Amino acid sequence: MAGESKFLKYFMLILGSAQICFLGWIFYYHYMCMDHAEHIHASWLVWQGQVPYRDFFEHHNPLLWYIFAPITAIFYKSAIILYVSRVFTFLCYFVAAWGLSNICRDFLNISRTKFLLALMVFCLPYDNYYLLFELQPDALMWTFFFWGFWFFLRYLHQNPNQKSRELNFAFVLFMLSFLVLQKIIVILGILGGYTLFLLYRRKLFWTPVLYALIFPSIMALIFMAYLYYTNSWVLYFLFNYDLNYWMQGFMGDAKILQNWLIIGALPVLAIFSLHHFLEKENFYRNLLCAVMFLEFIQKMIVGAPYVQYFIFSNIISALIIADFVVDKIYNKYIKILLVGGVAAFIGLLAFNPPNTQYPRYYNVQNFIAQNSREDEPIINAVYFFFNLYGRNPSYYWFGYGNVARVAHYLYDVDQGFELNAAIRENLPMFVYVTEYINLLGASNKDYLYDFRQNLRELWAKIPVKKESEDDFVKRWSAVTFDEPNLAFLEHFYVMTQYYPLLIRKDLVNRIKIEQK
Repeated sequence: MAGESKFLKYFMLILGSAQICFLGWIFYYHYMCMDHAEHIHASWLVWQGQVPYRDFFEHHNPLLWYIFAPITAIFYKSAIILYVSRVFTFLCYFVAAWGLSNICRDFLNISRTKFLLALMVFCLPYDNYYLLFELQPDALMWTFFFWGFWFFLRYLHQNPNQKSRELNFAFVLFMLSFLVLQKIIVILGILGGYTLFLLYRRKLFWTPVLYALIFPSIMALIFMAYLYYTNSWVLYFLFNYDLNYWMQGFMGDAKILQNWLIIGALPVLAIFSLHHFLEKENFYRNLLCAVMFLEFIQKMIVGAPYVQYFIFSNIISALIIADFVVDKIYNKYIKILLVGGVAAFIGLLAFNPPNTQYPRYYNVQNFIAQNSREDEPIINAVYFFFNLYGRNPSYYWFGYGNVARVAHYLYDVDQGFELNAAIRENLPMFVYVTEYINLLGASNKDYLYDFRQNLRELWAKIPVKKESEDDFVKRWSAVTFDEPNLAFLEHFYVMTQYYPLLIRKDLVNRIKIEQK
């Protein structure tokens, strides 16, 4: 940082050190969301030879599970997989950031100082921290995409009339990013439209582009053949596109669960810094900003519900902000803005601290994994997912209160999951029981009127009406999870030391356990 402001130097040193410490805290303590367990379990099922969509329910593209499957086998029956998966996810984001840093260095004229500050700014919205360790397909998707984008820009920078390995690499990496997660199609569509525009204006040429499409086309054909020969073709399109389209409306996510501060804070600040970012004659900066804002607008229009949908807009906004801040660091108002941003970050954390349940997840999962029988069905309760290596008690092993009920309502695939029925039929060794929960009433009670309006709009769009509008709204305004049959459980089960984890009475002697 030679020649940089001393204020900036020490500010970044202190903030960076604090953020690294905070990352360590999150890595060890922060809770496990259902996605984390979902993708570990899906990877394990793939290693067991099961086919996504056909043999177990999923609504994402499958490449992550095939890549992560051998790792689940290495750590079979060990809860350490929970932390291994966190390392895997963080490494994916690290490699993705490496690709983005190459883009900044080679095309955007963004120094290392600006890039490091951008990473710190990106992590100021607290939810962006938590994403760094959650096993979700997004991490691997962005790894492939940012490196593909770097190769794509390298091709544009060269003679576009020649066949180029850079363009070949770019298109293959773009295809890999899609095979991990279908949501990248929004950005790929924008880049595809821009490529067609350049072809139309004769600034690119058809021969190298068509040549570069050969390899991803072969990959696409292989994927389609895989879906066809595994009899999962129809289910793939049904769950990955049709279901995901309807699901937001059923669950109210599109209008209710967005955290506007987390999603919009950095893009709004980026708008105020945009004039500085674009004032230099840099074609690549213009292109990146256009892609980012078009993608952000599209996500807002469709109502993308979760913070991971906005990783791209947040990191590019952080780059725009960092470029402005470093160049204007001698302005006292910029210094105040930086300090104020950190103060706001601390305040947000005070009101939204990490959920420190993760070590307990590890202990309970390790207890279950080490003591469960082979092919053991595990009954998961709401918000607690311990079925990493066990058998599924239902076709829908996760999310039976939301995703599964929506799928069952739309397509009549399998039967809706019933907690007590699953316990009676399987008599599993372990049952993790929570009290009765009305999910929609609990999570959306402040917005229930808006959600009901959303349901009325949704009912009008459903092609096959199974019930009246009022009955439909009433049903989905009160989606509940089964209340456990306590009399049945007390007859067959006893509490373990990990409340409220139960174990079958006739299997207690198999393990050392403190009964309560």
